[in-house]
Amino acid sequence: MYLEEDEYRFSPDGLTEDSIDALIAAVADELTELPTATTALLDGTARHQRDRRTVERKLGGIVRVLRIYGPVFENDSAASAA
Repeated sequence: MYLEEDEYRFSPDGLTEDSIDALIAAVADELTELPTATTALLDGTARHQRDRRTVERKLGGIVRVLRIYGPVFENDSAASAA
């Protein structure tokens, strides 16, 4: 027999409303214990340093390509005649 009340009690994962509320409260407690942002983060100096380090790493990984020139002849007309 199906009752409308049973629809609200059905929980396929086994979590009840009370257990979900307890989990939410536990997460909220953990979030309040997290450290606050430092002044370096707030005024942007830490962000600037991080960005600078990122750019330095990227630049360090770039392969620099040098131009390659063919052989140099003292007399260009001699090279073209050959």
